[in-house]
Amino acid sequence: MASEGRCKLSCRFQVTVSIACVSGKGGVGKTTTVINLGAALAERGKRVLLVDCDPQSNLTSGVGLDPYDERPGISAVIGGHVEAGDAIAETSWSNLWVLPASPDLSAVEGELASSIDKELVLRDALRRDGIRATFDYVLFDTPPSFGFQTISALAAAGEVLIPVQMSGFAIRGLKEVLRTVHLVRSRLNPDLAILGIVPTFVNLRTRFSRQLLDGLCELANIRVFATVITPTVKLQETSLAGIPITAYASSSKAAAAYRELAGEIAGEGPAADV
Repeated sequence: MASEGRCKLSCRFQVTVSIACVSGKGGVGKTTTVINLGAALAERGKRVLLVDCDPQSNLTSGVGLDPYDERPGISAVIGGHVEAGDAIAETSWSNLWVLPASPDLSAVEGELASSIDKELVLRDALRRDGIRATFDYVLFDTPPSFGFQTISALAAAGEVLIPVQMSGFAIRGLKEVLRTVHLVRSRLNPDLAILGIVPTFVNLRTRFSRQLLDGLCELANIRVFATVITPTVKLQETSLAGIPITAYASSSKAAAAYRELAGEIAGEGPAADV
């Protein structure tokens, strides 16, 4: 299981890829994507930090930690009670760390002094002591809304990954995601960029999914990753087991899909056999 206390990280000052996974709608595979993309990147030897910005704490439990344990997490970091390095925990998998959340994250905004810069607290906390620079990738999971936690993640990230479920409602919600990104870019993070769209819950056997997927690919100026995530009970089981799909069902199609997505994002092609 994950260890507690200050994580033992050697500073390797480098360019870190920081990605916020944002949807604004629940049930599109956002947390699942962050966990399994992170695990697939870690398999490739990348040092990966997962940051749970959702009070539901599903990412935290999804990597085997109990959100109700008394440990410092992202709430304490944003509240200024601990340094980020004291709240980051190792997971049971090599190269994979997590900044965990708990349900009290929903109240942390109210504890901050009223300031137009409070959405930058998380960004600044990860920059102190070179914490962020010790990782190759920092992946932020966000709640299904555009409130304080999501804006904080977008202010701290360099790029945005958008899971889009193959449904009319989710695709319409894409416009709200893009509007929010534009707002954050204009006020808090001018370098924020759209990394691309990951199609989720794609059933290629249905005409509806194929048509929606084709429509996504026609969107101007937004990359749609070639990898598509198809529905499988294995991914549902991993959320209960607290184990990434790459470890829970390593030879499954879902594990292969997230390894493929990791290869697309890393620009390195297929992973070596694991």
